[in-house]
Amino acid sequence: MNNSRQDAAEFIYRVSWPARGMRPGAHTSRHAGMGQLFSRYASLVDYPDPRRLDLRASVRDPFGMLYTRVYRQRTAISVIVVADLSSSMRFGDKRQFVADLVAAGARSALSSGDAFGFIGIGQGQSEGHSQGHSHRRGQGPGPADSLYLPPSFRQGAAEWLLRRLAEPLPVGRTLSDEAAMAGRLPARRSLLFLVSDFHWPAPRLEQMLGLLSRHDVVPVVLWDPHEYDALPRRGLVSLADPETGRRRTLFMRPKLAERWRAAYAERRTLLTRRFHRNGRPPLFAGVRFAATTFTDYFLRAA
Repeated sequence: MNNSRQDAAEFIYRVSWPARGMRPGAHTSRHAGMGQLFSRYASLVDYPDPRRLDLRASVRDPFGMLYTRVYRQRTAISVIVVADLSSSMRFGDKRQFVADLVAAGARSALSSGDAFGFIGIGQGQSEGHSQGHSHRRGQGPGPADSLYLPPSFRQGAAEWLLRRLAEPLPVGRTLSDEAAMAGRLPARRSLLFLVSDFHWPAPRLEQMLGLLSRHDVVPVVLWDPHEYDALPRRGLVSLADPETGRRRTLFMRPKLAERWRAAYAERRTLLTRRFHRNGRPPLFAGVRFAATTFTDYFLRAA
C-alpha cells in the first residue's frame, strides 16, 4: 500500500458548535480566554483583567461600573475516523481509501492543533466462520482491540496504523462491534468521520447513529462504480459475497442491470434522508481519496 502521495495531502474542516476543553486550538470554545473572538462585556470585578478594560462601555454606564471585554478562547478538538472494516470493504480500493483518509486526516488534525484518533469496526466473527477458536455469534476478536488509536496530539501517531491497514482483511467477518466502539469514544463532543459502504440493515444503521448521537458525524459513503453502474449489458457475471467468500454466477441482461442501478439509487436517497436528519449530509466520496473533496464538503456546509 503506497501512501507517499497521500501523506502530503491535507484538507480543511470546520465545526459549527462551541468546543469544550482547555487546550488551545483553532475552534471556537465555550470558555472565556485569550482568543480574538469578542463574546460580551463584563464588569471588571467579575473579570479582573485591566488589559481588556473598555473605556467607552465604562463611560456609558450611569453607575460608573468599569467594564472589560470578554473573548472566547479557541480550543482543540478530537478528530476521529471510525472505519467499517467488515468484509464488504474488500471490494475495489475501499481499504486504500481508508488508509489515505487516515494519513490525510492525521496531518490535517495535527496542523490545526487537534488530536487524531481511529477506531476500526467490523472484525467480529460472523456466523459459521472460525479461525480455530470457539466464539459465539457476533463476538470474537474485537476491532477496537486491534485497530484502535486513542486521540493523540503526537506527530507520527498514525504510522503503525497505516502499516496495519496494509495487511490483508480476512473473508467472513461482519460489522458487530458497535458497543465496543462506543466505549472508545471521547466523552467530549468530537468530529467523527464514519466511513463505510453502509450496506447495513436499517436497525443496525439506527443503532450506530444512536451510539454516535453526541458527536458531529460526517458519513463518508464508499461505493465502487463497478458495484452498481459499470455493469455489462449482457453475459455471465461471476459475483463473490465478500462476507462469506461464496461465489455465484448471474446472467446479466439490461433489465436486471437497470434494477440493480435503481436499487442503489433508492439506497442513496434513503441514506441521504437519514443522515440529513442526523445533522450532516453524507459525503459520497467514491473509492479514490481526494483531499479537495473533503474540503469542498465543509466549505459547502459553512
